Amino acid sequence: MTDRPPPAAEIRDIPAVPEEQEPRRSRRLSDILVEVAGSGRQTVSVSEVLRAVGERSFGALLVLFAMPNVLAGVLPGLSVVLGVPLMLLSLQLLVAADRPWLPARVLRFELRRTDLARLVARTVPYLRRLERALRPRLLLLTGPWAERLAGAGCLVLSFMVFLPIPFANLLPAAGVMLFGLAMLERDGLVALAAATVLGICLLLFGGVVLGVLAASAHVLRS
Repeated sequence: MTDRPPPAAEIRDIPAVPEEQEPRRSRRLSDILVEVAGSGRQTVSVSEVLRAVGERSFGALLVLFAMPNVLAGVLPGLSVVLGVPLMLLSLQLLVAADRPWLPARVLRFELRRTDLARLVARTVPYLRRLERALRPRLLLLTGPWAERLAGAGCLVLSFMVFLPIPFANLLPAAGVMLFGLAMLERDGLVALAAATVLGICLLLFGGVVLGVLAASAHVLRS
């Protein structure tokens, strides 16, 4: 059995998407990730990623900050670190900010290129499958008012991501990622899927909170 190739080799092995398969834009988010992860620098900062995604802004950043938590075990222990910028972005989306803003400390945060390359190598094949399936539809669910509602939903989900509970942040992070993809491609069907995930998360976390309250009340009565 041969050894696993280094992350840089994995990135180079990811094939480029033929131009005819990209009628809506020349560079997809997956292509940008491959380009950033394949750079020669040893570390990559959040500000560099922000410059790379450019005008994709809120949707792309929601996907990028949620993605590591969706892949449990790839970058463990980052739920608290990534939860803060997710909440900030969600709040700005809720108030209809013109462009995303992140604190300087978050922008200076650096990730080792090898870690980023490993994450990209694992996620890009799935992301590209999603990108091929996404398309503009049900545009009423991706309009300005809908983006505010998405911001409210992402704010709730981001708080759940922030909670340091092992593996409990996977489903909320998936919901944030779906909201981001819906915004990127103006896909109302994906927005509906994200809203469904939000509902499931509220039911699950609400049940946990009620259970804790009931147990606390029982202890106090005893």
